Amino acid sequence: MQIREDLNDLRYVAAILQTGSLAGAARLLDVNHATVFRRITQLEAQLGVRLFERHAGRYQATAAGEELAKAGTLINDMAAQALLKVAGQDLRPSGSVRITTTDSVARVLLKPIMHLCRQRYPQISLQVGIDNEMANLSKRDADIAIRPALQPPEHLIGKRIAGLSFAIYGAREYLETHPSTDLAEHEWIALDDTRSRHRSLRWLEKFKPLDEVGFRINSFGGVCDACAAGLGLALLPCFMGDAQAGLQRLGETQPDCASELWLLTHPDLRDTLRVKVIYQLLLEELSKLAGRLQA
Repeated sequence: MQIREDLNDLRYVAAILQTGSLAGAARLLDVNHATVFRRITQLEAQLGVRLFERHAGRYQATAAGEELAKAGTLINDMAAQALLKVAGQDLRPSGSVRITTTDSVARVLLKPIMHLCRQRYPQISLQVGIDNEMANLSKRDADIAIRPALQPPEHLIGKRIAGLSFAIYGAREYLETHPSTDLAEHEWIALDDTRSRHRSLRWLEKFKPLDEVGFRINSFGGVCDACAAGLGLALLPCFMGDAQAGLQRLGETQPDCASELWLLTHPDLRDTLRVKVIYQLLLEELSKLAGRLQA
């Protein structure tokens, strides 16, 4: 099989994988939509393989597409580095960086950091996915993960930010009308069965059967809101409970529920400039919050 030597085609493959669409790739490469479609169609015909599958309006790379996209990314990075050496000017990272995290981290910790990221790197677009399950960074579901975990996946690399403390919280109005010190006598709010493996549920079961818990929901954001509304007591991450107006912490932290906050990425992405600079900024800013996380 004779392959036409046009390495620029690999940049088109990389752009589609990065943006998830022909239109996004066209904007990234500063060409029109039809050009991207034609170049990819011709390359697939030449190679005799599918490079992308379309699913729910998005282009998802096949194994072959991912392989060629890696080469395309290398071409882009090498060209940028060469231009820097020649021009002697700073590289302005651009493109999209996808971050996955939990609702509690996004809600309480990330907003000011995302604002700083946009100020410092205006040519990088940020996509934050809120999901309580670990996204598959190997399949490029995300570029960076900010996750509570005691043992992060071994195939990822990253940094431990701090320990995560948990404590019991209640709304002041609720506590005024429910003064009992016996935890079993209180109304409780907890995660639902979609989070059945969470340690907070095992802790709560020691004195309150889960079928007697009056309100359950699938996120700590929802638990926190219900607690602030006076529905009962709740075990919350301290950085969330302490930040919620109207909530009062009861007693000491609960070591059986403690976790750790990790900043993670895939080894293949650590030298990708746009990912690298956002990762470093996240590391710097989250590390400043370590005292709030484990207080």
